[in-house]
Amino acid sequence: MSPKNTARRLSPSDQDHLRAIYDAGGGEGLAAMGRVAELVGNSPATVTAAAKRLHGMGLVDYRRYRGVQLTEAGTRVALEMVRHHRLIESFLVEFLGYDWNDVHREADRLEHAISEELERRIAARISDPTTDPHGHMIPSERLETPHESARPLSSARVGDSLVVASVSDRNPDILAYLTSIGLRPGGAIEVVERLPFEGPLAIELNGQVHHLGRPVTDNVDVVSAAGEREVPRERSQASGGSR
Repeated sequence: MSPKNTARRLSPSDQDHLRAIYDAGGGEGLAAMGRVAELVGNSPATVTAAAKRLHGMGLVDYRRYRGVQLTEAGTRVALEMVRHHRLIESFLVEFLGYDWNDVHREADRLEHAISEELERRIAARISDPTTDPHGHMIPSERLETPHESARPLSSARVGDSLVVASVSDRNPDILAYLTSIGLRPGGAIEVVERLPFEGPLAIELNGQVHHLGRPVTDNVDVVSAAGEREVPRERSQASGGSR
């Protein structure tokens, strides 16, 4: 059965859990259940019940006390939901005047309802972009997506010259703050100081120094200023999910 048909058979809650597992790294390895619970906004018990249910459907490999990982079939269903979500975010920003900090919840609601025809029309209307407003890669219609080498800004070292790759869309307050200092995907930054004991990271952006706390730097992904994202490949052929 195609991932599109499988997605239609699932409840919105199960679709949300698959996308959260993907966002937590469950397409490439085991995702921590606590991180999935944080992303989906449900209790650990609810997430565990969903993981067991999805395991029974062959969409995830759930390992008690270790985590959860998408199977090949689960990865492709998750990518279908990711594509819906990120296309909708792009459409809302480009054509309906939404700010990037306002679109995540709207896309959460709409991603379950759009038909494949509407998905194709949205993609065509916004010229089939490869990234959403937050810098995240949008899977192609064939559910191809690049392997990304981005890492959290919190892992950067003093002296690193970096480019912002993407920013999490899940915290509107952080997005509003980043807007206020002009930090967007594609922006060039340099790490100038790291204060000890989990203290703020000082970055230079557009000639100004800003001190960013861990809740911010954990939600900003960066690449080396000399680095590039890789070309698309089919995630279903990648290692990571149970086969």
